[in-house]
This record gives sequence, C-alpha cells and structure tokens, in this order.
Amino acid sequence: MIIERVRGRVPVGSVAPSTTNLRLDEVCEVVFAIESGHVMSYGDIGVLVGLGPRQVGRAMALIAAQGMPWWRVVYSDGTPARCHDGQAPLLLAQERTPMRGTRVDMSRARQTIVG
Repeated sequence: MIIERVRGRVPVGSVAPSTTNLRLDEVCEVVFAIESGHVMSYGDIGVLVGLGPRQVGRAMALIAAQGMPWWRVVYSDGTPARCHDGQAPLLLAQERTPMRGTRVDMSRARQTIVG
C-alpha cells in the first residue's frame, strides 16, 4: 500500500539500492501512531524500526501518505522539521505540544511506543 504510493512517485527500477531497505511501511506506521500534542525524534523512530535517524528522514521523504503527521517528528534536541515551508512550529502549537522557546520540550512531549 505505502510502497505502491511511493512507486507512484518514483518509477520502479529507479529507486537506488540504499532506499529499498528503508522499511517504509514500518516508518509510516510509527509516525501515524504519534498522538496529537506529542512527538518522536528521528532517532526514536529509528530505534523502533532498526534504522538510523537520517534513514528515517529519507524514508519519510519518500512516503506519500495522505495525512501523515510529519510535524510530530523532530530532531533529538526538539527542533521542529524545517521542511514544508517551516509550518511545523505552527502545527505543533495548534496541537498544544509543550515547547521550550522554539524547541519541543522533549521531556514532556516525547511519546514512547513499544516496538
């Protein structure tokens, strides 16, 4: 299902070998499980699915899932994603995600998902 959406964006056969092991379905499942007002870091997700933080970011860039709450995935220090024209801070604020200045308060907002 998600793989089909990705294949719709990237012609089959043109996906580099390094992207074929990104566990797209697993990354997508974890991101959709993050509740409103909570976040996970790229590294948190990576631990659950067996990838590094950068690989999680790459997988998210390839996933074309409608409604995926991408703004709930932040850097390990709580810095929101900078993609999507910088909309992440606004979306996090709308969900009343605990913040410390311009960063998410990870001690209060981090969601734990048992893998």
